[in-house]
Amino acid sequence: VKWADEIVVCDSFSTDKTIDICRKYTDKVYQHEHKNSADQKNWTIPKCSNKWILQVDTDERVADDLKNEIQELMKTVDDSYEAFEIPFKHYLFGKWIKGAGNHPDRKPRLFRRHLRFEEQAIHAHLNIAGKVGGLKGYILHLGWEDMATIRKRFKRHRALCAVRKRNDGRKYKLWHLFIRPPAVFLYLFICKRGFIDGWRGVFFCWSLALIEFYSLKDLRFSKKLH
Repeated sequence: VKWADEIVVCDSFSTDKTIDICRKYTDKVYQHEHKNSADQKNWTIPKCSNKWILQVDTDERVADDLKNEIQELMKTVDDSYEAFEIPFKHYLFGKWIKGAGNHPDRKPRLFRRHLRFEEQAIHAHLNIAGKVGGLKGYILHLGWEDMATIRKRFKRHRALCAVRKRNDGRKYKLWHLFIRPPAVFLYLFICKRGFIDGWRGVFFCWSLALIEFYSLKDLRFSKKLH
């Protein structure tokens, strides 16, 4: 995103060279203790000075066609729009996966500065009251590239999903541990066509089913969830 008018980075106290690298591209590098993704974004948004914000996570890349599309859009954007949805390409072990609900997957990532994300532990939506447009260029999501990254993501998502379940206030029974995970797998693999991605589709659907199982287990048996 070196082409952007302004780059703002929010870091959750990295212990590697992240801060030094970021400061080569911008002096607007902030550190904030990570509570959840929505809180991190909402804390950072006021640090931005322009009317429009393109929100990109560290495991995401902006494709060239999206860059060009945004640059042209900003020259003529209609004031009636509050946000624009951007399609994603999710990669698993180096290959774009299209099944299991991964395509088309559109998220409002280009939005006006006054908007905020809902307070949710995971998968928080942007609160939008006005008009939403759509872009054609892609954001490339590289969050499932290797087993080390996947294990970290699994551990984090398991905990956050349990917190969200608790915050939703729904009652989960013991038998849900044995019914819901297989249901998640079958729904993603068959109904959402996860099978079109071959063994990657099996791995992806199985991983989300495991997250469902362990988040329910944590919710059921853990006395305290953070």
